[in-house]
Amino acid sequence: MKMIVVPTDLSAESEIALSVAVDLARVYESDIKLVHSVLYPAVVGPYPGGSMIVADYMLDTHRKLEDEARQTMDQMQQNPAYAGVSITPVLLTSGRGLVDGVTEQAADLIVLFSQGSSGLAEWLVGSNAEAITRHAQCPVLVIKKPISHFKPEKIVFAIDMDDRFRKSDHYPFQMGEQNQHQFLYVLTPSDNRQPDGIREWVDELAQYKGITDYNLVIRHAHSVPEGIVEYAEDTQADLIVLFTQGHTGLSHLLAGSVAEDVLNRAQTPVLIMRL
Repeated sequence: MKMIVVPTDLSAESEIALSVAVDLARVYESDIKLVHSVLYPAVVGPYPGGSMIVADYMLDTHRKLEDEARQTMDQMQQNPAYAGVSITPVLLTSGRGLVDGVTEQAADLIVLFSQGSSGLAEWLVGSNAEAITRHAQCPVLVIKKPISHFKPEKIVFAIDMDDRFRKSDHYPFQMGEQNQHQFLYVLTPSDNRQPDGIREWVDELAQYKGITDYNLVIRHAHSVPEGIVEYAEDTQADLIVLFTQGHTGLSHLLAGSVAEDVLNRAQTPVLIMRL
């Protein structure tokens, strides 16, 4: 893992993601790009004789916003806690927005912070982070709360019976020191699959991928998100791994509101892998 990209709105909360990225960068000797998109104020329609005044005012406002953003990013970069890690601030001023700016960066991992349902309305579901997740060419790690040191050991791989899971996994960081795969299949009332059939499919998946150390839990729940979140909480998991198809839409596991619900409700970090 050579490059980690961290989107930031320059808030203290968004620095939680940067802290996690630094933990990973130290282990894997990675570089970090800290990316911020300046939000310029909208211009309300012209009025007679005022076009030059408005233009000068907006230009001055834009410069101030950019200067303030650069200063804040420099302060984040120079935090003594990040000493020894290469952090490059990237300020987007073209007006194209954060999504394009982040997903166009050459990255092995994107790390972003979300506060939950309120934060996700902007970050992961309604706009920026959902689009980042869908269009990113690399895994996306979503952090929900401060973590003193990010080193996941108890990892839950949420799966369904989709043969696309047989594709090679290129995880951005080590999946626990023991390398045991904890597979989770959530069986809902509307799912007519039989447990024996699920186990047989997972056995074939593990054999195909060369996984020798694994465990499968089939959890009954009213909904897939509920089952994933509750299992992660019950087992005190360090990380939930979900899978997506990127641009083409979410897999069956993440169809509809499943990903949204998991990411809204879970306090556990979530790694979104592209199939």
